[in-house]
Amino acid sequence: MPSEITPPPTSELQDSKTPESQDFKTGVTTRLYILALVLVLGFSSIWLLPKAGEIKLSMLQRNLPERFDAMYGKKKEVTGDELKILAKDTEFERVEYFDLNNRLRPSVEVSVVFSGKDINNSIHRPERCLKSQGWNFTKQRKIIIKDALADGGDLPMREIVCDQTITRDGKSLKIRRVQYYTFFGHRVITEDHYGRTLQDMKDRLFKGYDQQWAYATFSMPVTQVYAEQGLIKPEAAFTLEQSEKMLEEFIRKLAPLVIDKKKE
Repeated sequence: MPSEITPPPTSELQDSKTPESQDFKTGVTTRLYILALVLVLGFSSIWLLPKAGEIKLSMLQRNLPERFDAMYGKKKEVTGDELKILAKDTEFERVEYFDLNNRLRPSVEVSVVFSGKDINNSIHRPERCLKSQGWNFTKQRKIIIKDALADGGDLPMREIVCDQTITRDGKSLKIRRVQYYTFFGHRVITEDHYGRTLQDMKDRLFKGYDQQWAYATFSMPVTQVYAEQGLIKPEAAFTLEQSEKMLEEFIRKLAPLVIDKKKE
């Protein structure tokens, strides 16, 4: 018969488990230290954020010019839902410009929203707003307007072409607009809403300041669709391509007058 195997004493069993137990305790302690360090660093980063009230102004000028080149501007009042849904310290500037040298050219509307302290309730994605108003997008793209700034820099923008059918005097009327928009921060210009949010976070953490943003849109009707419906004379009709060219020329003339990249 095989000899009976005698189990080791209890003390030996306890001693054999001790190294593993110590390793486990050491691992738990290390993870707790790491967690504490992460929390301390996270809360400490709050001190990197700007103090309340330290807001750098947008590089975009607050007041648009009444006249420049051959353009004459007429201020438009901002009313209705825009004032209700945005933060109370949000500021607006809206001007409709007419070409005094060519009465047939459609007017250009410039609309600017200047953010308040609560930027999330001052500026939002324009696509969301337009769609809620019943506009259907037919074209979207990023564009770069070359040499548009006073220092020779380029101006990044996003284009939206949208259609809508409205009822006037009991008849359906199709309208179309082309719109360019972008965001002006204190030192940065971006046409991307999420890029603006990321830039805002970077400037808060690494430069120590909050900033005002200006969301600017430049738009005009595409009058060819009116001519196609017999509403205007053919000589007053401009195609989408012609409208895009006129809008870019307008922005190139206005931008150096209202953008100050050296503003403190």
